[in-house]
Amino acid sequence: MKNLIGSWLKIYENELELFLWTVALMFIVRGSGMILDNYAETAFLKRYGVEYMPIVNMINAIATFLVMGVLTGLMTRFTDARLLSYLFVFSGVSVAGLRALIPFGIDIIYPILFMLKSQYEVLHALLFWNLANNLFNTRQSKRLFPLITAGGVIGLIIGSFGTPFLSRTLSFDNLLIFYLVICLLGAVLVNRMSTQFPALLKVDKRPRKAKKKRTSMVEEFKNVLPLMKESVLVKLMIVLTLMPNVVIPVMNYQFNYAVNDQFATEGGLVQFFGYFRGVLNIISLFILLFVGRIYGRWGIPVALMFHPFNYLLAFLSFLMRFDVFSAIYARMSTQILRTTINIPAQAVIMGLFPESYRHMVRPFFRGTVVRIGLFIGSGLILLSVPYFHPRYLSLVCIPFVIGWIIAPFILKKRYAGILLDLITKNVIDLKSMEPKDIGLLFGEKEVRVQLNQAFLSAKGNDALWFAQLLKTLSIEDLDAELLKKVKDEDDETRIGLISLLSEKAGRLGIIRMFYDLIDPEKPRLAIAMVQAVKNLDLQGAPDFMRHVFETFNDLQVKANAAGILFRQNPESYRPVIDGWLGAEDIEHQKAGVVAATESGELNYADRFMNILNKTKNKELLPQIFEGLSRLGTPDLNQRIFPYLSYPEDSVRKAALNVFQIIDDDSLKQVITMMGDHSEEIYDLAKKKIEGSPYHNNLFLISSLAIPRRRVREGLFELLELFKIKDIDVIRFARSQVESGYNYLAEAEALLVFPESLKRELLIRHLNQERTVRLENTLRVLTLQDRTGQMKIISRGIFSSDSRQRANSLEALDDLIDPSLSKIMFPLLEDFSFSQQLVMGRKFFNLSDFGTDRSGIVKHLLAKPDWVTLVLTLYLIRDDSSYKADPDVMADLMKSVNPNVRHLAIAVYKGQSKNGVEKGETMEKEITISDKILHLKGIEIFEGLSVGELAAIASVTEEVFSPPAEIVIKEGDPGDTMYMVIDGEVSVIKGFDSKEPMELERIRGGDYFGEMALLDDIVRSATIRTEKESRFLVLHKEEFKEIVREYPQIALHICKVLSRRIRKLHEKVRI
Repeated sequence: MKNLIGSWLKIYENELELFLWTVALMFIVRGSGMILDNYAETAFLKRYGVEYMPIVNMINAIATFLVMGVLTGLMTRFTDARLLSYLFVFSGVSVAGLRALIPFGIDIIYPILFMLKSQYEVLHALLFWNLANNLFNTRQSKRLFPLITAGGVIGLIIGSFGTPFLSRTLSFDNLLIFYLVICLLGAVLVNRMSTQFPALLKVDKRPRKAKKKRTSMVEEFKNVLPLMKESVLVKLMIVLTLMPNVVIPVMNYQFNYAVNDQFATEGGLVQFFGYFRGVLNIISLFILLFVGRIYGRWGIPVALMFHPFNYLLAFLSFLMRFDVFSAIYARMSTQILRTTINIPAQAVIMGLFPESYRHMVRPFFRGTVVRIGLFIGSGLILLSVPYFHPRYLSLVCIPFVIGWIIAPFILKKRYAGILLDLITKNVIDLKSMEPKDIGLLFGEKEVRVQLNQAFLSAKGNDALWFAQLLKTLSIEDLDAELLKKVKDEDDETRIGLISLLSEKAGRLGIIRMFYDLIDPEKPRLAIAMVQAVKNLDLQGAPDFMRHVFETFNDLQVKANAAGILFRQNPESYRPVIDGWLGAEDIEHQKAGVVAATESGELNYADRFMNILNKTKNKELLPQIFEGLSRLGTPDLNQRIFPYLSYPEDSVRKAALNVFQIIDDDSLKQVITMMGDHSEEIYDLAKKKIEGSPYHNNLFLISSLAIPRRRVREGLFELLELFKIKDIDVIRFARSQVESGYNYLAEAEALLVFPESLKRELLIRHLNQERTVRLENTLRVLTLQDRTGQMKIISRGIFSSDSRQRANSLEALDDLIDPSLSKIMFPLLEDFSFSQQLVMGRKFFNLSDFGTDRSGIVKHLLAKPDWVTLVLTLYLIRDDSSYKADPDVMADLMKSVNPNVRHLAIAVYKGQSKNGVEKGETMEKEITISDKILHLKGIEIFEGLSVGELAAIASVTEEVFSPPAEIVIKEGDPGDTMYMVIDGEVSVIKGFDSKEPMELERIRGGDYFGEMALLDDIVRSATIRTEKESRFLVLHKEEFKEIVREYPQIALHICKVLSRRIRKLHEKVRI
C-alpha cells in the first residue's frame, strides 16, 4: 500500500513514512481548528452578540502581537516538536476548562473562546510549518508541501462537515470536549513522531546567542521611508497591502451579522458554518490540486485588479441586499480570488525587490502595514455601530476599494518602465525564478514591446541577454527580429543569435540569408549555420549542406555538413565518414567522429569503442565521449568509467561530463571525482550532483566519511545548498547504529556452528563491520560539528586509555541528541555481546535466528557484501550436516563477482558428491577464504580487518614452483611480493659470485619481496626454492589499486616496517 501511494504521489521510499506522519499531523491541526472555529464563532454570535465583534477583533490583534513575542522567546528554549506537543495539550485543556464554566453563565468566556480560536489557529500552523521545514530540505519541500497542504485542506473539509453531525450527536457545548480529545491525539502523534524520528527532539544544550530585539513599527517605518521616496513600487505595494486589510474586517463583520440574522438558533448557525466552510474548502482543494496558478494569462497588473473589483461587487451586493446570499457570495468569491490570484501575484511582485531590500520591506508590509489596516478597519466598525446598520458600511469601504483598484491601474501604466529600470540596474534575479513566473512577470504587451526595442538597440552580450529573455517569453515574430539583428552583429553574437532561432524561422528566407553570410574564413559561424539548418528542418537544407561541404576546406565544417547529409544519403557519405575514421592523422579522425555523431547512426558507437581501445591520442577522446553520449549508447557509464581515472585532466573532465548519475554507484563515483586535483573537474562534479535528477541525501551524508578533505568540503557545500536538515544526519546515524546491532545479532547466531577458524573468521568480519558502522556514525557527527568538539571526543572514544575513553563517552553524552546517545552507548561501552544485544532489542526489531542454521546462512547469503558471501560459503563448504538452498546457490553461481561465483560453484559441486571426492576436489584449489587465512597469519597483514584482507586476497594469484627454481634474482627490478603458503625457500646473497652466502630460510606462513610494493629499488638478494613450494603473489599495480580504495592498508604496512627497522637499529646499538 505504501509503495502504491509513493509511486502515485511521486514520493521516494525513504521519505514516504515521514511524509505520511506529517500529513496526519497536518490533518489534525486543521481539522481540530475547524471544529473550534465553528463552535467559537457560533457561540459568540448567539450568546454574546455580533455588535461586540469589532472591539474583540482589536483586542485580538493586540493579543496576537504579544503572543508572538512570547512564542519567539519560547522557541529559543524548546524545539518546535516539543512546543507543538505542549501547545496541543494546553489548547485542549484550556478549551475544556472553559467548557466547564459554561453552566455557571459566565458570558465572558465566549469572546475569550473567539480570540483563542484565532490564536490557536495561528500558533498551531506556525509551529507545524516550522517543524515541517526542519524535517524536509528545499528539494523535498517543493514536491511535498503542496501535498501536505492538501492533507490539511482535507482535514478542514472533514472538520467542517463533521461539526453539525458532532453537534447533534454530542450536544453543541460538548464540541469543546471533542476538541480536547483531538488535541490530545495531536500531542500523542507529535510524541510518536519524536520517537520514530528522534531528531525532532534534538535540543542544543549550548548557550544560545541573544535574539535581536524586535523592531518596532516606528523603526520599520523609518527604515522603509527612504525606499518609499525613491521607489514607485514600494508606494504601490503599501496601497495593495493596506487597503485589503482595511476592508477585510468590515466584510467579515457584515458576513457574520448577515448569517446571524438569518439563522435564529445555534443549531442552524453551526450547521450553516459547517456545510458552507466544507464546500468552500472542497473548492480550495480542487483549485490547489488541479487548477494551479490561473493568474498567469492576464499579466501581473491585470491579475491584481480582479480582487478589488470583486470586493467592490461584494460591498454593492451587501448594500442592495443584506442577507445570507450576499454573505455567501462575498466570502466565497473573495476567498477563492485571494487564494488563486492575489496572493501568488503579490508574491511575484515581492520578488522584484532586490535581495538587499527584501529584509526591510517584507516585515514592513506583513507586519506594520497589515496591523495599521486591521486597526483602521476595526475602528470604522466601532464608529459605525451607534449610528447606522452594517449594510451602510459598504459606503464607507467603497472609497478604500476604489483606492485599491487605482493602484493596479497605476502599476499597469508604469509597469514597463519599472521592469526596464530594474533590468538596467541588474537587480532582478531571473535565474532563481521559475519559467512560468518569468512569463507572468513580463506578460504585459507594453513590457514586451519595450524589451524588444531594448534588444534591437543593444550590442554584443547585452543583445544576447535580451534575446534569451525574449526567447523565454515566447515572443511572437522573435525569429524575424533575430534575423534582422544577425546582419548587424559581430560573428560571436551572430553565433549566439542563430542558436536561438525556432522552427518557424524556415518561412522567413533564412537559407538565402545564410548563403549571404557564408565565408570560408569563418568556420565557427558556418558550423552554427549548419546546426541551425539541421535543427530547423528547412526547405532547401540538403543543397545548402552540399554547398558548405564542397566550399569549405575546414574539416570540422565539412564533418558537420557530411554527418547531416548522411541522414538523407547514407550510401554517398558513409565512405567519406569511414575514410576519415580510418585515417592516420588526428584531424581527419576528429572530423570522422564529428560526422559520425551528427549522422545519428548508433552502429558508429561500436566503431568509437574500437578507436578508444586502440588510440593513444588524448585529443580524440573527448570528442568520442561526446559522440557516444549523443548517439544514446547503451551502458554509457560502463564504457566511460575507465577514463575517469585517465592521467590527462582534459580526458577525465570530458568523461565526467557525459557520465550519468542514475543510482548510488554512479553518484559515489562522481562524489569521488570531487577529490580530483583539477579545479575544473571538482566544480563539474559538484554541478553534476547539484543538477542531477537522481539524489540521495542519506548517501551524501554517509559520504562525509570519505577521508579526503577536498571531497568533504564539496559535500558540505552541497548539503548546505540542498538545505539538508539535522534529521537527515540523525537518520543516517540511527540507521548505522541499527546496522551495528544487526551485525551483532548475526555474529551471535553463528555460534550454533561448530567452533573453527572459518566460523571465527566470519564472526570477526561481522564484528569489524559493526565497528565500522560506529566509526562512520561518529565521523559524520564529527564532520558536521564545525566547533571541533566531536573530533576530540571521537579520538578519545577509540583510545586504548580507559580513562580517556570514559571521559570521551561522558562528553559525547552531553553533546549529542539524548535519543541517539541512548541507542549508541551500549555498543560503545565495554558490555558483553549478549548484554549489548539485550539492550539493542529494546530499541530495534532485530532478527532472532535461534538455533536454526539455515535461517542465518540464508540471511547472510542474501547480503550484498561479497566478503560476507565468500566467508559464509567457506563456512558451509565442508559441513556435511548442512545442505545449501538450491535456489540461493543458483543465484550465487551467476554472481558478477568471480570470487563469489567460483566458491558457490565449488560448494554446489562439493555437496553433490561424497565426502572423499569432495575433499579431493577442494585440495586442488585455494579459495579466496583460504587466502584470507594465509594473509591473516603474515606479519605485515595481521592487524588488518577481514574486509581489507579480502581486498588484498582478491588480487593475489597462486603460483607453484618446483625445487631449485630461482624465484627472484638479486639485482633484477622488482614489482612483486611473495607469500609462502607451503614449501621452503632460501635467501642467498651473491648467488652468482664465487662465494654465495645463504642468509636465511623462509617457510610456510612467511613472505619476501615486500619492499617492491613500496619502492622501485632492485632485488637485494636471490630467492631459490629448496623444495616444491606454493606462493601467493601480489603485484605492485594491483596493490596500488587496492591502496587507493583502502589507504589504511599502506599505513599499516608502513607501521610494521617501521617497527622492524627500529628493532634492527636496537640490534646495531647492542
